[in-house]
Amino acid sequence: DPSSCEFLMQCRVTNVSCCSTMPLSTDNEEANYKVEWLDVTTQRTHCRDFGGVVIASGFFHTPCMPSFLNDKINSKNDSSGKRPQILHSSQYRTHEQFKGKNVAVVGGSFSSLEIASDVSKSAARVVSILPSIPWVIPRWIYKFHPLLSSEPVGNTKTITILPSDLALYQRTQPFQGEVTELTPEMCQERHQYVQSLVGRKQRFSPLGEPTNWNEPTIVAISDEYVDLVNEEKIHAIQGRLVGINDDGSLQLDTWSQRSQWSQPATEAHDALADIDCVICATGYKPNLHNFLSSEILSTLDYDQDDKFSPLTLAFDTLHPSLPNLAFCGLYKGPYMGVMDLQARLAAKLMSGSISIEDEAYKSALKTSETMRKSSPRQQFPHFYPDLMDTLIQVLNQGDPSDCDGKFGIVIPPLYQKDERLREQCRLDLTREIKRGQDGSRMPKLVLSSILGSWSYDRKIVHLQTGKHEHVSGTVKYSKYWTRDCDEDNNTALPGVDNPVLYREDGVYEFSPTQKFDVFREYEYEVKDDALEIYFVEGGKRAHMFLSLKFVPTVEEEGGQWVKATSDHLCIKDLYSATFRVKLNGLSASEIIIKYRVKGPAKDYESTTILMPVAGQQ
Repeated sequence: DPSSCEFLMQCRVTNVSCCSTMPLSTDNEEANYKVEWLDVTTQRTHCRDFGGVVIASGFFHTPCMPSFLNDKINSKNDSSGKRPQILHSSQYRTHEQFKGKNVAVVGGSFSSLEIASDVSKSAARVVSILPSIPWVIPRWIYKFHPLLSSEPVGNTKTITILPSDLALYQRTQPFQGEVTELTPEMCQERHQYVQSLVGRKQRFSPLGEPTNWNEPTIVAISDEYVDLVNEEKIHAIQGRLVGINDDGSLQLDTWSQRSQWSQPATEAHDALADIDCVICATGYKPNLHNFLSSEILSTLDYDQDDKFSPLTLAFDTLHPSLPNLAFCGLYKGPYMGVMDLQARLAAKLMSGSISIEDEAYKSALKTSETMRKSSPRQQFPHFYPDLMDTLIQVLNQGDPSDCDGKFGIVIPPLYQKDERLREQCRLDLTREIKRGQDGSRMPKLVLSSILGSWSYDRKIVHLQTGKHEHVSGTVKYSKYWTRDCDEDNNTALPGVDNPVLYREDGVYEFSPTQKFDVFREYEYEVKDDALEIYFVEGGKRAHMFLSLKFVPTVEEEGGQWVKATSDHLCIKDLYSATFRVKLNGLSASEIIIKYRVKGPAKDYESTTILMPVAGQQ
């Protein structure tokens, strides 16, 4: 009954300790733990004994900075006046505060890539310093999923564009226990799988791909980062920041030169000069040592410097020597579904609804110890579905019948006991999958896949005369670009919503003796469920040329072709266009554009084949 609960707000817990010598009682009515707290409003301290305690103070609590940077931050001795501003990613608010500055972003995971992408909107120069190269995945990806249709389609599979968590967190076989250590072969399989998702774009970017496939994969989510690196809005350096010189330059221990800004090696390290601000996306530490007693911390084998898994816990929730003390969300990468199951497990144990056998505890503690000692470590200690399945089996005392997340997409509602909630979740998932298959999300995926440089070959055949003409050259699809100024003398800010600029430069062979240099520009933009193409005349957007709607396609071998058609009536001439794009993962590997043109004075067919520039196939 929520009305019987007492909620204390604006309080800070200062100490949690055992009331008596261990072993403690499993009876929730007996006093096991003494909790002391400070009322922040009144500044009064309070103390009370409790039968049970749940620790849900969060894993990402204290910003973690390299020690040499802490010294720089705390020191007021900067006679040169050249020391860069240093801040943690938790202090980052908006790109506008870095307008016109040279910014270095340190770190190789989610927040570092997103901050580097965002700050590039205002900063004069952005350098991304990565200790290791991650696989960079956008927020929406496609996988092949059985076609959901009112018509019988058998086992037909089609492109299905889903949020990355729905696409990645899927169960394809029965749960057989958590994997605590990865063999080199398992690591290679995971790298190969992620590479198949992202395609060639990252491989041929200045960022490059991870090279050591014998170690666990590192994945970061960002829609913009790789494209910004490709278009030289972000300069990526693989290495570590190891110091700051007296002249304000950064000392880098680099093993892969990836930036024009990296200077030749001086003594032991490379130097990166003219940096105004360093943003450290270097993680967090938990703060359990600030309020848990030394006795409890010793039992948990607590390591406050371990940013991976600082506690030895059964199921990341419990310890048999500390009955009625539970932890919720205290591991790297907590998910709401896991925390919900941890809370349910704590409630059942403290209420006496279930019990856990000694052997199960011992096995779970051994799993935790093995995970903490593993080397090299995975990016996160748990695969989300595996931990969910582990917890639901403990809750159900080994009976998995209540777990509906064993196959297919794994999301938290499928682990609830309420069948009505689970059924509603299934219906919502079905609608999401159907939407991912109806083509409405395809334009954005296609537009992202074609960014970069291409060579093209165009053949024009006049059907009445049989005359052939030929055009060849290069095409660049650019996402981050600006015109010199608009009519109001304002320069456009490149960003997520900027249309993509198509720039074509080539040679038109009108006849064996007549050749002309030619160029043209279009702007591509996603509007609702269509990819719209606009003419560019005199350096400015003119009227719309085509509106392309892509149709769902079924799985094919050797790459996946997607197709769209559209017509454009230009006074008396009808242009019938067909666009075909071949996808390998999230990157296009070939584009074919055909126009069938009919009119009083025109009757020709134009076929343009675009291939990645040499060296990027």
